[in-house]
Amino acid sequence: MPAPALVLGATGFVGQEVTRQLAVRATPVTAHVRPDSRALAEWQTKLTAVGATVDTTAWETGAMTAMIETLAPAQIYICIGTTRARGKADAVAGDIYEAIDYGLTKIAVDAAAASGVRPRIVYLSSLGANASSSSAYIRARGKAEDAVRGAGLPWIIARPAIITGDRGETRIGERTAAIVGDGLLAVVGLVGARGLRNRYRSTTPDVLAAALIRLGEDPGHDLVADGDALR
Repeated sequence: MPAPALVLGATGFVGQEVTRQLAVRATPVTAHVRPDSRALAEWQTKLTAVGATVDTTAWETGAMTAMIETLAPAQIYICIGTTRARGKADAVAGDIYEAIDYGLTKIAVDAAAASGVRPRIVYLSSLGANASSSSAYIRARGKAEDAVRGAGLPWIIARPAIITGDRGETRIGERTAAIVGDGLLAVVGLVGARGLRNRYRSTTPDVLAAALIRLGEDPGHDLVADGDALR
């Protein structure tokens, strides 16, 4: 039987698909849902239906450490992220990306490091992540990457470009950017810059989830993956 896995951010766009694909592969997968989620009952039903075990441990380092010690996952897939709309709906004060994208990732990696289990951390980041960026989102992603690297655990950092698909919310700008961007990149590919095209081309949650699982289970680690490595 495959070693167990833990998905943090299991209710997110990519986290749901990572959870589903792990379950399909008969991996014992635990999907974490925050205990104060307004849709907790709904998520418990959805995630259990695909074959996952649902965990609702509070986002506190000690509690998360105890949970990881009990589950002893071989991989922890961190697919945590938010949007301004969701942050507002959840009444997150201040810099929502600092609080969620970075803050929860830092709790997760600190808990994993303290657990003694030594799981591999597979962190879903973003292309361009940089802790010194003027963009709050890109800066938080960069800080989260630094936390992952500094945890003393084996790690994989994935940096996809735009992720498209049905998120259950309207993101016309995102889809338009993907269509226009992919069109321009196709032209770039024709003139020889295929590496650039592959790095910035949009992807979908099913393709990305499969890549994250492959990278999480491959022997190699301590690497940043983008472009073709995420396809």
